[in-house]
Amino acid sequence: MRIGRAQAIIIEDNKILFGYGNIRGKLGHFFIGGGIEVGETACEAVLREVNEEINVKGKIVFEFRKEVSEKHFTFLIDIGKEKCTLGHDPEEAEWEKKCLTLQQLVWIPFSDKERFTAIDKAHFMILIEECIERKLNPEWLTELKQLVGNKI
Repeated sequence: MRIGRAQAIIIEDNKILFGYGNIRGKLGHFFIGGGIEVGETACEAVLREVNEEINVKGKIVFEFRKEVSEKHFTFLIDIGKEKCTLGHDPEEAEWEKKCLTLQQLVWIPFSDKERFTAIDKAHFMILIEECIERKLNPEWLTELKQLVGNKI
């Protein structure tokens, strides 16, 4: 039984990492993450999912204080210089490839604005707010602001 979703925003060289695959019968991209198991915290779940899906350890920079969706927990994750490789969802081990939720990893550059969904951009707006509130100024913040049209 799952009690929510923990997801990671991972940014490197002005690109954001997404999983790509089958989402409710349609192909699309999504933040790396998955279900929070009973007895597991959102922090534990996001780090487990990062390890399972992209084969890196990752470090939590911070957890979002606001969320786009109920029972979602979003984290900014730093993977340092670790190299991501396609992992898997253990619960989908016996599924056909075309049915898998996670089929590949994609780095989408900030410059490909048209590829981002309204939900992606809503998360980016919260990420910008969170960075400003926390007085964090990562090298990618200005470009992310430009992506969403934020003049802050």
